[in-house]
Amino acid sequence: MEVFVPMRKQAGFPRLILALLMTFMLGAAKESRPEAKLEITGSGYFGNRALKKTIRLLESTEKKPEFFSANFVEDAAVIILSRLKTDGYLKPKVNVDLLLEDGSVIHQEWTDYIAEPLPRPLKIVKATYTVEEGILFYYDFIRFTGLETLTPKKAASYFYPSGGLVKTKHNRSFTPAKLKRSVGNLSEILARDGYGEATVNVDQIATNADTGGITVDIQVKQGRRFMVKSVDARLVDGTNENTVPFGMFVTNAPYSRFWLQDFEQTLRATNYHLGYPDTKIAVTTLNRIYTSNQVQLEMEADIQRGPLIHLAKVRFEGEKKTQIGMLQRRVQLKEGELLDRSAVENGRLRLSRLGVFKAVDLRYDLVDEETRDVTYALKEGKDLEMSLLFGYGSYETVRVGLELEQYNVFGRGHHSRLKLVQSLKSSSADYTYTLPELVGSDLDVLLDANALRRQEPTFERTELGVGAGVRKFLKPINSDVGLRYNYQILDASGRDVDPLFGRTNAHVGAFVFDFKHDRRDNALLPHSGYKLFTTLEVASEYLAGNANYQRFEFAGSFHSPLDEGRWIHIGAVHGVVNAMGNPASDLPFNKRFFPGGENSIRGFQEGQAAPRNAFGQIVGAETYSLASLEFEQALTDSISFVLFNDDLAFAREIARYPFDQTLFTVGVGLRWKTVLGPVRFEYGYNLNPRKEDPVGTFHFSIGFPF
Repeated sequence: MEVFVPMRKQAGFPRLILALLMTFMLGAAKESRPEAKLEITGSGYFGNRALKKTIRLLESTEKKPEFFSANFVEDAAVIILSRLKTDGYLKPKVNVDLLLEDGSVIHQEWTDYIAEPLPRPLKIVKATYTVEEGILFYYDFIRFTGLETLTPKKAASYFYPSGGLVKTKHNRSFTPAKLKRSVGNLSEILARDGYGEATVNVDQIATNADTGGITVDIQVKQGRRFMVKSVDARLVDGTNENTVPFGMFVTNAPYSRFWLQDFEQTLRATNYHLGYPDTKIAVTTLNRIYTSNQVQLEMEADIQRGPLIHLAKVRFEGEKKTQIGMLQRRVQLKEGELLDRSAVENGRLRLSRLGVFKAVDLRYDLVDEETRDVTYALKEGKDLEMSLLFGYGSYETVRVGLELEQYNVFGRGHHSRLKLVQSLKSSSADYTYTLPELVGSDLDVLLDANALRRQEPTFERTELGVGAGVRKFLKPINSDVGLRYNYQILDASGRDVDPLFGRTNAHVGAFVFDFKHDRRDNALLPHSGYKLFTTLEVASEYLAGNANYQRFEFAGSFHSPLDEGRWIHIGAVHGVVNAMGNPASDLPFNKRFFPGGENSIRGFQEGQAAPRNAFGQIVGAETYSLASLEFEQALTDSISFVLFNDDLAFAREIARYPFDQTLFTVGVGLRWKTVLGPVRFEYGYNLNPRKEDPVGTFHFSIGFPF
């Protein structure tokens, strides 16, 4: 996994070097000026640094000041006290020692507010803050009465994280403001489920002054559940005298303001498509039917369409480098047609997705009573961006790299991307040039080139390739599909390469089809949803190569919460490669499958779980299936414990499809949730190792395994 660190846009290499030299020379020529010093102690290393960084934002200029003022010192103290209270330290204290220009020292002690302001004016050369956090106040126990549809554990999760196996005081820190927000959150959840008259009140708060433990009694009165039985929609004129039936909607849905907003938006969008951009919706309740535990609502929706409007002109403002023709094709609006606000908004989104504009706004300009102009106000963004890449894996260890992206090439919205990655085991370069919607709606053309040199466990892999293809996003099924032609030069060298199982040097011409459907809640750290991915590669000597094979691979994953703080993860991969003739002459050795590693069967290092020949050399599989099952238990907000099982079935020759050997691994691991993805420390134990296999393997890596 790579981590992207954006860098600033470069203004041109020669000018950049000149600017750096001038800055250095001017800085060296100036006399060094003393700077006021700021120190914070008492809140731990990371806490002190975080507070200091926040306080530095008070400085009005990028240059550090020569003196601190009294206002700055007092404002910094307020920030420190506020931060401590927000973290649950409700009775903090800050001692401030101020060294003045004349060498004298002022000592001040502040608690919850600045009771004694500093004298003015002051020239402070050093400010030292000593933090006394005091007792951490935390939720010790929450007692709920009156809950009907939520469990106490679920209700408590709106007050503090309740899923972790290890309950820490910091995770359950208490402040009056947090309690107020949590009560509001619980009320909102009940209202969304139809309990619009529910009340949530704090009945009693008991505090242990010695430990900081807080016991809270929460009283809930849910009341009846409001359900929308039906909505009778009708078209009305401005006077509400003439009405025309529009439709009867039988919903049986819980009533809430969110349901009402969604329903009104659905009616508006329906009429937008018909050319009525001024449509207004008013929903009222006609009748309430009371039962023992419900209130069923019979509702009425009045639709005021306004005049039928046509689109006059489509205009663009703010474009400097971007070509008008590309913008017109992107918004897909035709002058003279009915004005559809949904289509206009979709055009704005399509422009935004190009990634070349900082902002895309739109407005409607009145031409006459029946026509309007649509104007897109554009603010062009960056042309070039540089990112640093970082990753870590058990086999390749540290991976570092550089990515350069160029936007809006030639003013046509084209995108260019160069990615260079170096690790202890491999060097790679990938270049992709994208032409958006060149041959059709949402159909992008891609040109690419790549190079890879990688030291596998038993051979050295070298690959050079170029390709061209198209990619389209299928909105009805939220999926990406692609078709491309690839030409590759593949080489596998080393004493353990067995030429009987594949060509060690091959030229491959192939068509590649791929499909991706991703419905996970988070790509870096999924906890719900699923993902499907498949690729089919067909190579033939008739496509300008000397290899003949078909290679198919399918992967899927499923993630689901079991309850608060517990999840199950399931992953599956199946691959098969078939040479049209003899593998020694038609199948490149590089195209065989080499399972094993931190993202495969985790009892093995990279590629070590692959089949071997009669001499013990790893030669790879022509078919394999891998199934992984994980149970994850949260220990804290950021750390979780994992139990996993990886099962591998494979065959050296496709004639023995689907498999003739199996390997099983069980293991445990710890995961630390970070913005880079999960940092994983895992051990996989092999239940049925072969003679050459390890008993087990430790892995340290970054990124989710499947």
